[in-house]
Amino acid sequence: MSSSENQDEPTSRPEDPGVGVEVRATLVAAGAWAATAVAPEPAAPIMVALVGLMIVVIGLVVRSWSALFVGSMVASASFAAAAAVAYVPVEAGPFAAMVTVVDDPRPLGTGWAVEVRTDDGARLEARGHGQTGWALAAASVGERWLMEGRAQPPTDRPWLRVRHVVGLVNVHDLEPLDGSQARWAVSEAVRSLVVAGADRLSPERQALYLGLVIGDDRFQADGQRLRFRAAGLAHLLAVSGQNVAFVLAVLAPGIRLLGRRSRVVVSVMALVVFAVVTRMEPSVLRATATATLAVWASTTGRTRSGLTVLAVAVVVLLWVDPFLVDSIGFQLSVAASVGILVLQPAVAGRLPGPAMLRQPLATTIAAQVGVSPVLAGFVGPVSVASVPANLLAGWAAAGVMTSGLTVGVVAGLVGEPLGSVLQWPATAMLWWMDAVASWHARASVPAVGPLGAAAGLALVLARPHHASGRRAPCWLWPVLTVLVGGWLVLAGPRPPSTPGACGTGLVWYPAGSDGRSVLVVEPSADARSVEDCLASGVRSINVVIATDGGAFAAETVTTVADVFDVGLVAAPPQHRIVGAYRQTQPFTVLTGAGSLVVTPTDRGRELDVSMG
Repeated sequence: MSSSENQDEPTSRPEDPGVGVEVRATLVAAGAWAATAVAPEPAAPIMVALVGLMIVVIGLVVRSWSALFVGSMVASASFAAAAAVAYVPVEAGPFAAMVTVVDDPRPLGTGWAVEVRTDDGARLEARGHGQTGWALAAASVGERWLMEGRAQPPTDRPWLRVRHVVGLVNVHDLEPLDGSQARWAVSEAVRSLVVAGADRLSPERQALYLGLVIGDDRFQADGQRLRFRAAGLAHLLAVSGQNVAFVLAVLAPGIRLLGRRSRVVVSVMALVVFAVVTRMEPSVLRATATATLAVWASTTGRTRSGLTVLAVAVVVLLWVDPFLVDSIGFQLSVAASVGILVLQPAVAGRLPGPAMLRQPLATTIAAQVGVSPVLAGFVGPVSVASVPANLLAGWAAAGVMTSGLTVGVVAGLVGEPLGSVLQWPATAMLWWMDAVASWHARASVPAVGPLGAAAGLALVLARPHHASGRRAPCWLWPVLTVLVGGWLVLAGPRPPSTPGACGTGLVWYPAGSDGRSVLVVEPSADARSVEDCLASGVRSINVVIATDGGAFAAETVTTVADVFDVGLVAAPPQHRIVGAYRQTQPFTVLTGAGSLVVTPTDRGRELDVSMG
């Protein structure tokens, strides 16, 4: 710890010798988090919150960590209780009000949905189909409408509460009012330039590009999402805290020419604009708050450790928006940051090889260990392939993020044909990322949860430190290598050896020495079913049989073909599945479990599958 830190931070007290500032700040943040998550409901939460803030101020003045801990918990619990009281779902019934669009429209089944805010601050999700749906699809953030429809409370939709949505409105009529609000002008201008620069990319590349640069992941295909998730690269599909670092990196050459105060003002303004451009994603809010505090500390000479800055940012954000505690994006962002700050130096010092490889690999391992407890509760174990996949794709993601904020904006300004030329490097990097995701998603490697992540971390930390100069590993290193390596081999995914459902609406028939592997896609299957099938160990499919040829079946089969290594696709005579064979006559497929007889029905829209 530097001397400046010793001067600015509270000095160690007799009752807690040796306990560092980072640990105490982390405990304060953890207490605030816990108090927010289990907040009671006092009779006057705002008054209690003021008392908590007064205790925090006293703690800062007298430099008492105990007062900071107690005060932050009291204030956090009170703010959370006040937010819960203020969150009042709308009552079912007719709805008519002037609203402002606050988010981008997104597809919703056969219609469209967009979040709006009424003049009294209530946040709603407007939904529409047909002509009304297309009107919603054309909405821009900042537009004002007179909206009429029927409202209902968002019951059984906890994710809407995280976004402060208090009701759903089935829209019947829309009437535009006085146009966009001026406060959205700058952010929307920046966003429109980035989007215009992406027009030269293919639809799939464009969806990935916009997700990386500005967090617009609305049009990413299910197959693309599942590939990246299976490879442990799901965090690359949307904007994250890493983007904030690249914003500051892009600004760095220019702001160095400014004075100290001007640097702070320009940096904070740029971060606020970027946060608005990315629609206030929780991970971006966390990174923006952290970066703002770090910029202020560095420009004022009050250097702080990363863990201390993160702890302060978390407490402040939970005070501003207590619902962030339930956001998976916020949880993952904080967990990854803690993992990197705490574990990365130790891991980097024990990995072999040059620093240019050790540092990014250590960062990846530390982040994966940090997020593994959170991921275990939401998406299950993480593939071991995520470590090499992140190492291979991380540089390309960084290149696309930086390019999108610089070259991408210029491409949007200059138009064709120069814009397409400027986007060639980004196109190549996007192709590489997608290829890495495909390769690793289809690899037969084990998936690990928190226990596996801890075992892998122990394996790394058991190795002597890189700077110790010792060549021979200690006895614990080879023992752990054998144990962890053997466990990973035994835990590797294997396709089910017997026929059965590998997901809702998906029936798997394994291959044998004289047969083929077959996946039967029924009408009830969807993208979640495909993800379950991937988790079961299926990687390669010789034959896909779609029993239905409608639009939903076509979407599911397309997702299957995007995720797995697929051979033949058979479909009913009247189908809408691109690239599938029209089966007009009965045929037989030999699998490892026996023969499957496939027969078209009289209507020609379905296939009947039975064991021969």
